[in-house]
Amino acid sequence: MSHLVGFALIGAGVYVVVQVLKREMTRVGEILHEANAKPVRVEIRMERDPATGVYRDRR
Repeated sequence: MSHLVGFALIGAGVYVVVQVLKREMTRVGEILHEANAKPVRVEIRMERDPATGVYRDRR
């Protein structure tokens, strides 16, 4: 009888671990999906000065 209780506890532990892993995988998947959803357009506001060759902020 004590073996059945041990197997039940092991089964419950495996069930809890699987549920936690499933929840964590879902959370990470949502973060990755959100991060890869759309590229963000970056505006380059620098302009090269032809006389000096130095890049300066465009105004």
